[in-house]
Amino acid sequence: MRNLLLISILAVASFFSGYAMESNGYEQLASGDTTTLTPIEKIVEHETEVMRNKKHDQNLSDAWSRNTYLNLIYNTTHKMSSDEFPSTAGHLPKAEYKCKWGLGLEWGHTFNFHRKPLGSVLFIGLDYTWMDLNINKFEKENAPSGYDMGERVRNMPWHNEKMTLGYGMSVGPALTFFPFSSIGSSAANNIRLQFYFHVGYGAQLAIIKDAVLDNSEIKDGHAFGHGLYTAFGGNLSWKFIGIGYEVRNDNKIKYKVTDKNYDTGKLSMKEETGRLYLQFRF
Repeated sequence: MRNLLLISILAVASFFSGYAMESNGYEQLASGDTTTLTPIEKIVEHETEVMRNKKHDQNLSDAWSRNTYLNLIYNTTHKMSSDEFPSTAGHLPKAEYKCKWGLGLEWGHTFNFHRKPLGSVLFIGLDYTWMDLNINKFEKENAPSGYDMGERVRNMPWHNEKMTLGYGMSVGPALTFFPFSSIGSSAANNIRLQFYFHVGYGAQLAIIKDAVLDNSEIKDGHAFGHGLYTAFGGNLSWKFIGIGYEVRNDNKIKYKVTDKNYDTGKLSMKEETGRLYLQFRF
């Protein structure tokens, strides 16, 4: 009888002990505490977080590596004479010419000085443009007072209809910002803002309609110019596409006429250009 009573007491104690442990497990699940109860779930959660961080880092690395660019440019160019036009009858006044339209193509690369952005936001680098092609079309302007057929033979008539073809290369510092790289959005990570300043050297060929007289026949004239230029601008891009604006100044382009029937030595011209461009990044 005594043994039976002892067995009964142990059975009741085991029942209530198991019930208490089960209740405690439910409370842990409800509170989110799975430290001892669900170790497998914690491992899965950890691995998911690792994969999420890895994907985020890969996305950032892809955005940071798009440093080669190709710009399709629309130019608004003003060309001004920095010298008076030479003439056998004296000097013609200085003049300014506005292009009817202008197009450009620019190809370059930004070399960053460090692998990761400062403060997760800023890259400091060197911008190098190895190809800068430009073509500008100028309409005919009114001829200066006292300018006649005889003068046209001896003076490059910049007031005539003309086309300029240019090629240049430039280099300068660049600041590149990734303002949203610290947040987890993969779309916002790809937003890039860049500012730059360039110093370059360029050459231009001017083709001027009805500029020279050859065996009593009026033909187009040619002049070749070259000189330093500066440019500063900025662009905003997302992934592989963006827009930008640049201001370019050719401080002095010295032209030399190449036609043997036309000889006035060298003529200096200044040029100011606003450049709106569509950018592609690779």
